[in-house]
Amino acid sequence: MCGRYSFNVKKDVLKVLLPGVSLPKDWVESLNICPTEQALAIHKVDTMAISFMRWGFQQNYAIKKDLPPYINARSETIFEKVNFKGSIVNRRCIIPADSFYEWKSYGKSKIPYRILPSEDPVLFMAGIWQTFEYSNHTFSSFVIVTTESNEDIAFLHNRMPVILETEDKRENWLSDAATKEELVKIMVSSPSAYLRSYPVAPLVNNIKVKNGALHDKGHSPLTLF
Repeated sequence: MCGRYSFNVKKDVLKVLLPGVSLPKDWVESLNICPTEQALAIHKVDTMAISFMRWGFQQNYAIKKDLPPYINARSETIFEKVNFKGSIVNRRCIIPADSFYEWKSYGKSKIPYRILPSEDPVLFMAGIWQTFEYSNHTFSSFVIVTTESNEDIAFLHNRMPVILETEDKRENWLSDAATKEELVKIMVSSPSAYLRSYPVAPLVNNIKVKNGALHDKGHSPLTLF
């Protein structure tokens, strides 16, 4: 799964990678984006745009009962699940990031790891989005699509975000003409060696900490015992 990620991407970098897309004036970088928070999502209605959306699908009854939102959608069942099947057909989006986090257990300790592209400056994660109403307001929200982990990060978790590594993949993901078969081919694990990872300090465990030393290397798990 993907339950925490980092967006530390300069506006000029994204402008080069997304030519012709109008970027929002408000540009908030956060090294610790958590579910229910606002984050940037690239989507297409008539034209391609990028705007802030809330992370997580959550209906009114779930909000009132304080139930957790859906933050991930499994690629294997996304066309079947009632919460996702409308969005995968009609409302796909891309979530830009520089990295995401996973935790690995070592004895009684859980060590956070930062996972990022080996070379690319931006990580583009496949997502779907929807709108919902609450307290007379309309909100847009997204979830991140996941697939089986590749060998780069399988030691951390058995799931990973679907990553759109190429411009062709990103264009096809947002294309109105994309068929189910084409989308299924996109929703696969990244190639081997596309990602790298390293342990970071436990500071990332605190959801209130958004910047600072979150990307600094932490102690190797071998030094903890």
